[in-house]
Amino acid sequence: MLRLSRRSQVWVGGSGLVSSLGIDPRSADGLSINVTDRVMRGAIPQEALKLRGQRHRSNKWELNLRADIYEELTRLPLRYAMHPFHVLQEKAEASAVGYFDPLGSADPHDVIPFFVHRNANGRLPGKVRSLHAKISFPVFFMDIQRVEGDLFRFEDELIKIFPTKKTFVRPHTVLMFSAGVDAKVLLHHWLLGLGF
Repeated sequence: MLRLSRRSQVWVGGSGLVSSLGIDPRSADGLSINVTDRVMRGAIPQEALKLRGQRHRSNKWELNLRADIYEELTRLPLRYAMHPFHVLQEKAEASAVGYFDPLGSADPHDVIPFFVHRNANGRLPGKVRSLHAKISFPVFFMDIQRVEGDLFRFEDELIKIFPTKKTFVRPHTVLMFSAGVDAKVLLHHWLLGLGF
């Protein structure tokens, strides 16, 4: 993941989802004791310090709506109407916490027969898990929980979005196999467009 360059890149904080990379402020001779003093004295160029603040923009706590994904979803022959993208974008930009309140149905005369609940933090469902997490098995499935109503209509819509994925319905849960983080992004765009 790190590119080789003249300056060595090291991990300077973050988590497994969001890593913060920057240059290694330690000297090559290994005699550096207080790294912050070297930074304050100007031993590191300003453009290198700007790299330190950069981080990957996609993580589970931020809502990044993409117009290209949403446009592809609107082209599919889905049964229920979705909100225009600019409405979602305005709500997301006005939000300071990474999510916004549910918008409700885009068409007030068309009732959606299922309801998707958010968790206590306002996040949409869709947890990506490994089939065998203990051995780090590389096949994943997505567990979509907290779904009420007609789960089979929900599954029909998922099959239109993900025609190559196997889905199984359980009480209040839909399992989708061979689905990773990219499928979770599509699912969240679709659910937000429906108004959940």
